[in-house]
Amino acid sequence: MKNVEVEIQVVIKNPKKVEERLNEVGKFIKERKEKDKYYVTPDRNFFDKETPNEYLRIRYEDGANHLNYSYIDFDKKGWIKASNEYETLIDKPEIVEEIFERIGLIQKVIVTKIRKYFKCDDFEVTLDRIENLGDFMEVEAKKDFGGVVKTRKACLDFLESLNVEYEMKKEAGYPRMLYKKLNKK
Repeated sequence: MKNVEVEIQVVIKNPKKVEERLNEVGKFIKERKEKDKYYVTPDRNFFDKETPNEYLRIRYEDGANHLNYSYIDFDKKGWIKASNEYETLIDKPEIVEEIFERIGLIQKVIVTKIRKYFKCDDFEVTLDRIENLGDFMEVEAKKDFGGVVKTRKACLDFLESLNVEYEMKKEAGYPRMLYKKLNKK
């Protein structure tokens, strides 16, 4: 299934305060642990690019494992505009992993996170604690506000309305940030 996501990802300084604010403006839905394993082909290492624009991953998630390929659209200034995602449920992710390895795909990074989901009107907000990386928040529009540009602005407006401390980084994307951090050694 193809899905176009418009979302904003930010680093948060005080997760408890942010969570309190989200409980004021929305509703807590669930918490779950996710483990994402990212792969590349030998001739196309997505992580070789300064700004990777595609990812192939297997997500291990209690009761809902996924295979996902994402292609990211950037604006002219290099900020993420939207993500085109192709995703399907898989019953046995370990079999997909074995297939990937047998055909020569290479695992590049594993992102492990505890994710809390909140429903805030037309937005899904997640608080993410990423192992070896820190605390983040994602604001994703769950409706089209009149195209990608207007939908992204609606996400930014919602984020601002929360009145919480955050830092927006151009280098968004957990796999990219974690890969860079782990390979600086």
